[in-house]
Amino acid sequence: MKTIFSFMFATMLFFALQSNASAQQYFTYDGGTFSVLLKANSANTQVMEVSFSDKGEWHKFNIIDFQDLESTGEGGFLYTVKDGKGDKYHVDYYRSQDYIIVYSNDYETQWTLYRR
Repeated sequence: MKTIFSFMFATMLFFALQSNASAQQYFTYDGGTFSVLLKANSANTQVMEVSFSDKGEWHKFNIIDFQDLESTGEGGFLYTVKDGKGDKYHVDYYRSQDYIIVYSNDYETQWTLYRR
């Protein structure tokens, strides 16, 4: 009886983890200087995490602000993120396009990255 319960618990745990893992979508965008990884919810209506690559390693940035741009003609979202040094960047996520634009905090420099 104990073995059957353990097997059933392990099976339920496996399926719970599988359904949770599939409830997220990952999008990688590459540019000449760096790449960006966006983790979105399953409906692709909210970015949950933003990570930037540097020398082959991914670094998670904190999302500190969000603007919904769905009412505009191009749609999408604008996220302000901050790295570990305190530098801020703006990630313009075009939900229905194959690219994003990353801006420096002062908007003087921008990078266009294309989805893999």
